Amino acid sequence: MKIKIKLIRTAEQATSAQVVASNDDLLTEILLCLPTTSLIRFKLVSKHWHCLITNPKFCHLRNPNPNPALGLLMPCTNFGINPWFEYVPFSVQNPTNPPFRKLKFTKVPSGISIVQSCNGLLLCSSFRPRDHNRMYYVYNPTTKHFSTLPKPDQETGIRKKICGMSLAFDPAKSSHYKVVCVQQLELDLGEYEYQIEVYSSETGPWKVPSQPFTAEANFEKGVYWNGSIHWVGNGTFESLYFIIDEERLETLPMPPIPDGWEWRSNYYFGESCGHLNFIETFGPQIQFNIYELKRDYSEWFVKYQVDLSPLVTAFPGMIRSGLNPTDWYYYALSIFCLIRGEKDEDSFLVLQIPGKAIRYNLAYKTFKKLIDFEGAEVEDSLRFSWTNGFQHIESLCCV
Repeated sequence: MKIKIKLIRTAEQATSAQVVASNDDLLTEILLCLPTTSLIRFKLVSKHWHCLITNPKFCHLRNPNPNPALGLLMPCTNFGINPWFEYVPFSVQNPTNPPFRKLKFTKVPSGISIVQSCNGLLLCSSFRPRDHNRMYYVYNPTTKHFSTLPKPDQETGIRKKICGMSLAFDPAKSSHYKVVCVQQLELDLGEYEYQIEVYSSETGPWKVPSQPFTAEANFEKGVYWNGSIHWVGNGTFESLYFIIDEERLETLPMPPIPDGWEWRSNYYFGESCGHLNFIETFGPQIQFNIYELKRDYSEWFVKYQVDLSPLVTAFPGMIRSGLNPTDWYYYALSIFCLIRGEKDEDSFLVLQIPGKAIRYNLAYKTFKKLIDFEGAEVEDSLRFSWTNGFQHIESLCCV
């Protein structure tokens, strides 16, 4: 009798499983409720499940808007050769694990470095002594898949140098991504012009959408927001943005430079959850404004006002000995990134002070230590003085 009951239950379970497995709509609804780590494992169940989970439509249904960032990937060398990465999780209570320590998705003897992070995808490059030998890749650290980009156009007779590569990816609009390349064209008598080229994962080859132009901007630090790539101008030069779908270059308005200063100084320029923010400090400032740009580009407005005096009181090691309070580097402090939450009270800065990463809540003016950096620190020094890091966002999107 016991054997008979067991067989009946097994048959019922098998029938239920068959119903779910044979109904893609029902199976999709169930899979949409699972965490990313489970979905990655379930891709191995069968070819059918793999196709369902990797389908761009499924990825869009699961994440119609970009996921929030979980942490920062910090390159532990500024030379690019075989870099390894330290991970700064954004949650103290439930810290996430690093997606990797080294990038090994393809064999490159000199190693792979990150150029940019954009909504879950990483734009990476091999480290090569010459720009024209450098390879570029788009990598999804969640799925471990990557795509090698073709080299931008190299016309004979014209000397070109890649000045910047920027990734444009918005999963709320499309499952495809684009890459914007800015090349420097060497003219006669040592003069230069710049040319934009665009690669689309949907259509393929590089395209030259506009005429060459002159500019002085930080093309290595392009920021994708509102369908455009944005670059901050060097010194007092104009900032720019390139509207990708319209293939048009425009001047980007910027907050004014204060009286007494002739050029832009230390700044943070980044996007988070659909917001473009700009932070600029002039001299040894621990009080500063955080600006946000309106989507119609009409103006920057002050979104937050920050005073880090309580942080200095709690961590007096931020004050560099032997310097005067008016000296530019009096405070050992840098801004890694600004993370916007669904609510204002969930927004925070990630700051670097000697040996530590700090999370500073912008609404409540409170702060907490996220991690102690690995290895010994030199007193008053900042371990990552050359980078803001790269946001880690989980994504199932195909590359």
